[in-house]
Amino acid sequence: MLEHELNNPGLREYTQVIINEADRLQDLMKRLLSPHRPMQPGPVNIHEILERVRSLLSAEFPLTLTVLRDYDTSLPELVGDREQLIQAVLNIARNAAQAIKGQSDGVPNSGEITLRTRVSRQVTLAKKRFRLALELQVIDNGPGIPDDIREKMFYPLVSGRQGGSGLGLTLAQSFIQQHQGTVECETRPGQTCFTIRMPLITE
Repeated sequence: MLEHELNNPGLREYTQVIINEADRLQDLMKRLLSPHRPMQPGPVNIHEILERVRSLLSAEFPLTLTVLRDYDTSLPELVGDREQLIQAVLNIARNAAQAIKGQSDGVPNSGEITLRTRVSRQVTLAKKRFRLALELQVIDNGPGIPDDIREKMFYPLVSGRQGGSGLGLTLAQSFIQQHQGTVECETRPGQTCFTIRMPLITE
């Protein structure tokens, strides 16, 4: 209804973001409430997923955040569940953006998140050896993860933010593990890096 009343094309672009995300999240919730429903794998371009995450972050945090790209464009497509992968990366990146916003003190564009992709070779994931793997990093210049939650941040209901659900990283890890992948984190004040590794299946 709002989209039909807007004459400004730029504003209609935002309503499309709202509509697309509402549809995607509704589908995701149906899948979360049906735990025995299998994944829906297919060919996935990881950079298309990262561009989707980037646009969502830019719309949600327009004043405090700059999202940078550092892509290896030679990467082949993944076989994966597109919606799960969007949600996994978005949960990690949104956590970073919220931490940055909490320390920004209103300074415009003081925060940076870098989305980086690379190829790793001869990687062991879930006790299985893969010739090639995707290495995806979400790097931020925020305050770092507090010591008291660092060891348990992937547990359900653990949150370092007031009002946080404590489910974002838990879901992200679960979705990545369903893709035979891993999530690791290195953090210190001024830089936190989440590294996702998933197998690249090549002919």
